[in-house]
Amino acid sequence: MSERTPYQAEQRRDLVVGLVLLVLGIVWTGIVLATIPPGNYGIGPRAFPLWLGVGLVALSAILAGGAWLRRNGDGEDPGDSGLAGMGWPVFRMVVLVCLILAAYGFLMQRAGFLLATALTVAFSLWVVLGERRPFLVAGMAIGMSVGVWLVFGQLLGAYLPRGTWLPF
Repeated sequence: MSERTPYQAEQRRDLVVGLVLLVLGIVWTGIVLATIPPGNYGIGPRAFPLWLGVGLVALSAILAGGAWLRRNGDGEDPGDSGLAGMGWPVFRMVVLVCLILAAYGFLMQRAGFLLATALTVAFSLWVVLGERRPFLVAGMAIGMSVGVWLVFGQLLGAYLPRGTWLPF
C-alpha cells in the first residue's frame, strides 16, 4: 500500500464530508416535508427549511461528486474510502460539530432561540474555531442571535421557540 499524498488526503476528506452532508441533507429534507405544512402558494413556514435542505443536498453532491471524479483520474482504488483515512483531528471536529448541533436543538426548545443561538455560536467560536478574544466571541454571538431573530422572527414572522426554562 503506497503513502497518500496531501492531495489524495484532501480528496478523501472531500468525499467523506460530501457523503455525510448528502445523507444529512436528504434526511433534513424528508423531515421538513413530513412535518412542516406548506403554506399558501408554496410560501410559508416550509419554504426556507426546504430550500436549505435542497441546497445542502445539491452542494454536498457536487463536493462528493467532484472528489470522486478526481480520485478516479488518479488511478487509486475508488473503493478505498472511509472515516479511517480522515485522521483524528478531522474526525474529532466532525463529532464535535454533531454534538453541538444536537445540544443546540435541545437548548432551543428549553432556553429559547435567542439564548440557545448565542450560547451555541459562542461555544462554537471558542471551542471549535479556537477564537480567544472575548469581545469578538460575545459580539458575534449576540449579533448573530439578535440579527437572525430580527430578520426571521420579526420581519418575516417565522416562529422561533421561546423556551420553557425562562419566563420571557
